[in-house]
Amino acid sequence: MVPIILSTITARYSHSAFGLRYLRANLGRWKGQCVVKEFHLKQTPLFVAESILQEKPQMVGLGVYIWNVQEITQVAQIIKGVAPQTIIIIGGPEVTYEYEDMPIFHVADYLIQGEGEIVFSQLVEAILAGQKPEQKVWAGEIDNLNTIQMPYDEYTEEDIAHRIIYVESSRGCPFHCEFCLSAIKTGVRFFDRGHFLMEMEKLIQRGAKNFTFVDRTFNIRDDHALEIIQFFLKFVKKDMRIHFEIVPDRLNDRILEEFKKFPDGTLHLEVGLQTVNRKTQELISRRQNLTRTFEVLQFLKEKTGAKIHADLVAGMPAETWDSFREGFNYLIEAAPQEIQLGILKRLRGAPISRHIEEYQMAFAPFPPYEILQTSTLSFEELQKLKRMARYLELYYNQGNFSHSLNLLWKTGTTPFDAFSDFSDYVWKKTGKTHELSLSTLANLLFSYLLAMNKFPPDIIEKAIREDYNQKPGRTEKLNMSKKISD
Repeated sequence: MVPIILSTITARYSHSAFGLRYLRANLGRWKGQCVVKEFHLKQTPLFVAESILQEKPQMVGLGVYIWNVQEITQVAQIIKGVAPQTIIIIGGPEVTYEYEDMPIFHVADYLIQGEGEIVFSQLVEAILAGQKPEQKVWAGEIDNLNTIQMPYDEYTEEDIAHRIIYVESSRGCPFHCEFCLSAIKTGVRFFDRGHFLMEMEKLIQRGAKNFTFVDRTFNIRDDHALEIIQFFLKFVKKDMRIHFEIVPDRLNDRILEEFKKFPDGTLHLEVGLQTVNRKTQELISRRQNLTRTFEVLQFLKEKTGAKIHADLVAGMPAETWDSFREGFNYLIEAAPQEIQLGILKRLRGAPISRHIEEYQMAFAPFPPYEILQTSTLSFEELQKLKRMARYLELYYNQGNFSHSLNLLWKTGTTPFDAFSDFSDYVWKKTGKTHELSLSTLANLLFSYLLAMNKFPPDIIEKAIREDYNQKPGRTEKLNMSKKISD
């Protein structure tokens, strides 16, 4: 029997549950009575519930997120149905705001709202002391982050060997981007940098290689970012991966020079462009110097070995087909290694909801609550953009068609027009956005480029064969004469 189980369902096995490790690290004298059990989306709610119930816990803490709320709700319902005496405590971004109508709220005994490290420990202490507090919702907010225990000792040897190691040097965001939950409470709090770096060194000494910073804006303070960057430069090896989320137009030249020192492929930078539409930027309270952003993206691509992941989000208020087109073309010119075309989601509590009436924003009523249409983007246009996002992942982000795409971009008035037309072609031919093999993708692109009649067939075939054969070990032969069915 284990008195306390902390559990959640992650998107995939390689994703470690950072929040659960924080809760266990701050349980004080009850830490030894608590076990973290992680699952992933390929495992059924019944399997998850059975695994938890085998431990006969007195209480179960469940992390609820936009990607797992339906599955976690079923887990909670099964646990309560089989063992109604089990106390269920829920927490996480998906149940922090607008939770009153959620089925999981009515199944749970308690809800931790916001930062849970301190209040979860207080609630556990009360329950294990024989009390059962009447208060159902416990709000957590931590003014001084240095009053809580860092969770890095909670990472196991298996985590270090096989999972992403999530870390944070700060919490909060100074900006007010209305599609994000960070817009609700502004301001940035920092962990003691010396203590944080000491914990990072311990992880490195244990063999950790795959670090992802969850700081919302890593480079908001130059001195803070610079010291952390210089720390990792002392320890970086070619097989390491260090991921930061940055605001490009606020990167100073000194930090850019430090980025040049990282070995190729070790530095991963997530850059949120989101939109180039000035009216949209104003409506969602997002200020960005696009000229400086482009300069930084060019510098990172040309002068560093960093892998750059850039985001655009479709469906925000006042965003149109033409303005999204402009943003896409902007990023193709900047040429980051990955471009994510995201679809706006209505996160519970996010201020973006204030534009729903004016811009006739219709969201799906089920997770992940994606935008369906607005007054400036039709349902048909958004569905098309969603397909384009998937095909861009397959053709561009996975790096399998770099030569061929240089031909494709030239088949339309702009790269966006070219890829839009090509996406229509792939959808018409296959009716699928998933389960497309690499050889099928190659033949689709070959057929389309031939049909466009912009390049000689031998040039097209050479480009596609170079792309297809660039990775050794491929066993499936590419049949360029294969017909794509009408």
